[in-house]
Amino acid sequence: MASLLMELSPVRKNKITLSDYDYEKDIENRLLMSQFSATDLEVLEEILYSSLVIPIKKLAKSLEIEESRVVASLQKLSKTALLSYDAENVSVDKDMRKYFEAQIQKFDEDFVPGMDFLQSLLRKVPIHILPTWYSIPRTSNNIFDSLIEKYLQTPQIFQRYLMELTFGDPILKGIIDDVYNADNLEVSGADIIEKYQLSKEQFEEYMLHLEFNFVCCLGYKKIDDQWHEKVTPFHEWKEYITFLKTSDISLSIDEEKVQKKRPNDYSFVQDIAVILEKAKKQPLAMEKTEEGYIIPQRKILQTLLPSFTDLNFEASALEEYIHSLVSKIQLIKLAEVTDKKLTLNERAHEWLEMRLESRAMFLYRHPLNRPLTLGTAESLCNEKSLREAEKSIGRALNKGWVLFDDFFKGVCVPLNEDGYITLKRTGRSWKYALPEYSENDILFIRTVIFDWLFEAGIVQVGKVSGKDCFKVTSIGHSLFAR
Repeated sequence: MASLLMELSPVRKNKITLSDYDYEKDIENRLLMSQFSATDLEVLEEILYSSLVIPIKKLAKSLEIEESRVVASLQKLSKTALLSYDAENVSVDKDMRKYFEAQIQKFDEDFVPGMDFLQSLLRKVPIHILPTWYSIPRTSNNIFDSLIEKYLQTPQIFQRYLMELTFGDPILKGIIDDVYNADNLEVSGADIIEKYQLSKEQFEEYMLHLEFNFVCCLGYKKIDDQWHEKVTPFHEWKEYITFLKTSDISLSIDEEKVQKKRPNDYSFVQDIAVILEKAKKQPLAMEKTEEGYIIPQRKILQTLLPSFTDLNFEASALEEYIHSLVSKIQLIKLAEVTDKKLTLNERAHEWLEMRLESRAMFLYRHPLNRPLTLGTAESLCNEKSLREAEKSIGRALNKGWVLFDDFFKGVCVPLNEDGYITLKRTGRSWKYALPEYSENDILFIRTVIFDWLFEAGIVQVGKVSGKDCFKVTSIGHSLFAR
């Protein structure tokens, strides 16, 4: 049977060429398995877990099935070269038994088409062919580990591989789109055959290409005592995509219900400007509150308050907020407090001449700037973890106002070396291991969003029904949109 498919585009170096192994026999066996009845499967299972020579009478007795039905199944199975039989005994081929021991997993109700199945799939191909197909070193000590590392190690690596994968046959792309766009990431083989007007042989060949390219996998689902083919992504990738879907922020909050911390995208830098404009005229006398906040003296603060737009804080929260403004002014060297007076420097005058957006970016990108309210999460703060926490807002882009609690359900940023999502074996299965966050980790991410990114105008923050919420602003979209 001539191959139906063109090789992969040169964009990818891997070249899956089915004729490099006995794929026609493989397709014959798959066609036969797709026609298995419940009895055929019972007979096959008993054969696989019995001795290499089995009396037919014993087989029928073990299964509690009439000999005539057993013989009918044996006749079908003999076409696979798994066995031969005469009037009395069944003789099983040892090598083919290994093949079917791997294939029969597909009929288990608990079967997942994952990495272990992929390994059994690759064993059908002569080992010297695999480095040619996948462009991995021929000197590799473990070919499967090399494939994991090159194509599947992290979601980002595998997603990039999928995006670059190009087939010459549009039907292959169509099948992939059908599967990955299905609500449950599953499409029946019968639907694919009907949609693309394929023969069973063509369908099985397409599936071999998709499996060897790690894109989709063929399995079976039992419906009304019959086995039906289904096509899904490999299990580990399906689980990861399902996580992304179920943790997606599906509902945004009515903005009218949000109690915003400050009214405008750049309110924080506008509020800094209010203090600096006042200090331009003369240094501001400062005092330390009982809570340890450094703020302008009460009488000076009272003259400042009308210049702030909609500054609706309770007294203690107001002092804390003014303290954060003064702290940032000092941190980025626009002014300093000496002898209990806030005195501007030349850089402050230059900053006040900037446009609002430029003021915000000056604050955000200043090498001395850092979050000031981390508390017990202070030890987590470094350049790398800060940038990773920032990236988390990518999942809130174009979502409007979102609750932090809803947003956090799908956060998967690595705050440390153990936080990267990688494909790992856990017990008897594989999975893309998601990061686990401590209370300090959550506090750190919350502070990065609600203080650090808020100050730079990258997000707006507020509360709805007493719960923290935020919205990515236009400048936030421009900075973090992929």
